[in-house]
Amino acid sequence: MKLLRAIFLRGGGTPWWVVSLLLGPSECWAGIGAPSFPLAGAYFPAWLICLFIGGIGAALFRTLFLVLHIDSLLRFHLVTYLSLGTLLGLAGWLILFGQ
Repeated sequence: MKLLRAIFLRGGGTPWWVVSLLLGPSECWAGIGAPSFPLAGAYFPAWLICLFIGGIGAALFRTLFLVLHIDSLLRFHLVTYLSLGTLLGLAGWLILFGQ
């Protein structure tokens, strides 16, 4: 009975060897590291710059849509501008850090 408790984590659930098999492939990612770049002496993660690109891009799209009177035609403003910001952020990631 004690052997069965030792095989399973916390008395019942997933066996420890299943967890180690699932987490095993993620060990090779540790050597690669996250993409980052130096800015003013500090290393900033790349996703932070892409988040900034998406936010500024969504604000510029809103300004453009207001000038062109397209904003009044939109039904879901939040979803539209959030999607446009996400699209620009992902495009920035692909252009700046894509393979």
